[in-house]
Amino acid sequence: MAKQRSIRVGAAGVIIQDGKVLLVKFDDENGPHYNYPGGGHQEGETLRQTAAREVKEETNADVEVGRLLAVVESAPFEVDYIYGSTHFLKLFFECELKPGSVPRLPDKPDPNEVSVEWLPLDKLDQHPVIPGVSKQLAEALSSDTPVYVEDTGEVAQLIKEQK
Repeated sequence: MAKQRSIRVGAAGVIIQDGKVLLVKFDDENGPHYNYPGGGHQEGETLRQTAAREVKEETNADVEVGRLLAVVESAPFEVDYIYGSTHFLKLFFECELKPGSVPRLPDKPDPNEVSVEWLPLDKLDQHPVIPGVSKQLAEALSSDTPVYVEDTGEVAQLIKEQK
């Protein structure tokens, strides 16, 4: 009998404002890096609801979840990935802040979460953003068609090497 594999599914928000994107900064055993606010799906919610909940949990911001921008697959059995052996499929949605919502570090942040920051879109390549899909997300923002991206683990490997 073949070993059964499972894929963990999650969602993330891509929030753009004034030429900047909202990211969450972490500093863990792999070193400092940024993530798009997002995380794992929970039973009983849609993936859009997952994106909204995760953005709220990580940035304290309320968002309207819009269109699907990208589906990103992280397959650790294909690349050396710093976050373990879980095969992960994450859907990235374009989001807008609800009126009056101001992103900030939550009162009880995730372990190793150190800040919530707006980074200039044209300088994202100067920062370690995981997964390394910022270029593809920028392309998807200017297109009507979502993209599928295989995370190569390249950015994660660079972070690991700089440690």
